[in-house]
Amino acid sequence: MTALLLVGLLAGQFEADLQTRMHLRLNALDSAAVTWFETRPSLVFKPMSNEKVTARIGVELRADGFPGLTSVSQLSQPGALEPVSVLLGETYVRVYDALPGLNLTLGRQLVHWGTADAVNPTDNLVTPDYSDPLTWDARRPVWMAHAEYAPASILGVELAAKPVFEPAMSVPKRWFWIENLPTSEALRQSLVQQLVGQGLDTATARQVASRYTITASEDFQLPKNRLKDMTYGGRVKTHFSVLDLSASVLRGYDFLPDAEPVTVLDTHALTLDFTLRGRYARRTVVGGDAAANVSGIGLWTEAAYSMYDDSLFEDEVSVIGGADYTVAGFYLNAQYLHGQFPLALVQTEDEPAKDFVLGAVERKLAGERVLVRAGGAVDVKHGSFALLPLVRWMPGSGLELDLGGLVFNGKAGSPFEPMNGNDEVFVGARYRF
Repeated sequence: MTALLLVGLLAGQFEADLQTRMHLRLNALDSAAVTWFETRPSLVFKPMSNEKVTARIGVELRADGFPGLTSVSQLSQPGALEPVSVLLGETYVRVYDALPGLNLTLGRQLVHWGTADAVNPTDNLVTPDYSDPLTWDARRPVWMAHAEYAPASILGVELAAKPVFEPAMSVPKRWFWIENLPTSEALRQSLVQQLVGQGLDTATARQVASRYTITASEDFQLPKNRLKDMTYGGRVKTHFSVLDLSASVLRGYDFLPDAEPVTVLDTHALTLDFTLRGRYARRTVVGGDAAANVSGIGLWTEAAYSMYDDSLFEDEVSVIGGADYTVAGFYLNAQYLHGQFPLALVQTEDEPAKDFVLGAVERKLAGERVLVRAGGAVDVKHGSFALLPLVRWMPGSGLELDLGGLVFNGKAGSPFEPMNGNDEVFVGARYRF
């Protein structure tokens, strides 16, 4: 890999993108704290680019501004004091007109399906990246073979296959902490309640429960890298009058795991073993989307039907529709989503949030060098919301300076609940060249 990067740097073109952001949490004035500071430089090398072949090598670094120390013994480890992660970006070789009208791409790449803005129910080929709660449509490139074929001007066909499953990247613990495993004390208290339900008084139940040996473990597995477990799919695109249409089918997995608790109670050996079983559900997704521009109004709709192999999962439909329009210099965007919100990493089983309204208003000022934006989402069922105001100044070519905020109001059962009260302001900078 090092040799490839040197070749790209010396013999080809390169692009760079540097961004950084710092947050200050204001949920209580006496405990206001810096909660996020991460710098993400990325480099893209193009060692070859012509009419027939394009090669690309991408590298991204994520530098956390907070020490990742968990033990005094790590004080001598630079990686714990200044945590830096190196991620591979888009890295592929693309051949144009391998056959007439056929483009073939092999390697680590981003392939986008769907027409909706920010949330795409049909886009299940490339892995989501939930590590930044401000960016709901972020994706990580994945290893795949991708072919595009256009036998006619109004017809396009895509085929893709992923040999390796790559799960979604989750929100950092600094944003909210999800306790995967219950503590031994919590399991013991649950056992006390169970014994009380069987007729014991509270004091006796506590005495009996104190004699139990309690263990908690996690049984987590990724899909195997076997031919029968690979992800693959196809998409057909066309254009009719003012409509852009597409239909797709994909065989793959959920990007977030399902967690099933398994408790084994042995009253003779006086043991309680708790195991959290984590698996990624296998599914087939059939989707379709449409987009049009009518009298300057952008319209789109998108739907996907997920059919699960395991009978423990219910098949589900996700639908989104929206419109955008620019009037008197104001850009307006509104969407309605029935399905899972991108940040729905935690929600109750009995009251899942399924309906959301998303919207944004933007205005550019000062010769389009200043962008003022107010955006957010509302959980219709629970009356919860997330607001993300932003002011962006672009003083020069490639440079962006941000001042923004976050306000989360999450009631029980809402995907915004884990971030409830995380009211913050942030400053950020980005430079592309």
